[in-house]
Formats: sequence, structure tokens, C-alpha cells
Amino acid sequence: MAQNPHSATGTVTLTAPAPDTPLTGTEWTVDSLLGGAVAASLPDGAAGRARFTIAADGAVSGSLGCNRFRAPVTVSGASLTVGPLTTTRMACEGGPGEVERTLTGLFGSGPLGWRIRDRILTLTTPEGTGLTARAAPAAG
Repeated sequence: MAQNPHSATGTVTLTAPAPDTPLTGTEWTVDSLLGGAVAASLPDGAAGRARFTIAADGAVSGSLGCNRFRAPVTVSGASLTVGPLTTTRMACEGGPGEVERTLTGLFGSGPLGWRIRDRILTLTTPEGTGLTARAAPAAG
């Protein structure tokens, strides 16, 4: 058995793959709500209405499905926390109102895990509730 006269030493550093779409500066459109391992389509009349953008300056803003909102956001690694929401006060019924109530509860629930894969953002609580949102098409 021949021995290799060259020895190899070194350090291998493993890092998580970078998301294919940036978390900040991207407009995200909510396309499903998560309950544990189950993703549910949005209720009738709510598709495409809930949208948000996380700004690099530490704010998130957009539409909860009916009302506009703004809140501080802190991103720390694979976790983000949304501060108290400031919203407009329109009456929201049906599907858009249901989505709005769900998103208000989700954003106020504490730290959320986040991941981006194939231009889809997934936000989840430790219990597995959450949302998926699709990145808006790139401009230009």
C-alpha cells in the first residue's frame, strides 16, 4: 500500500447559503397561512392584498389585507421581532379581515423564525404558525 507523501491540513468553514432574495428592501406578498405542518390558501377576496416590505432602517410597513400598517422590526440572525403595529382603522370583513386578524396576531406574537428559498419568505412562530410570502418580481 503506497502512502501519500503530501499531507493536507486546513480548516473548512460551513455557512448557511445566502438567501436568493434579500429580506430587506423586497416587497413580500402573503400567499398562504401556516398552521403547524399545514399551509392554507388565503380566504376568498384576500389574495394579493396583504403585502409588506422590511426596510434596512428597522421598519416594516405595508398592508395587512385591509388596513395599512407600520412597525419597528429587529432582525437578529434567523429571527425577527416586529414591534407594536400602528395601523389605519378601516372596518375589515370577510377574507381580508380574517387575514388581517391573523397577521396582526402573528406579528405581535414575539420572535419569528425566517427563511427564504426560491423567492418565498417563510415566517414562523416556535409553535409552527406563520405565513409564506412571495417576492415581487424584480424590476427592470
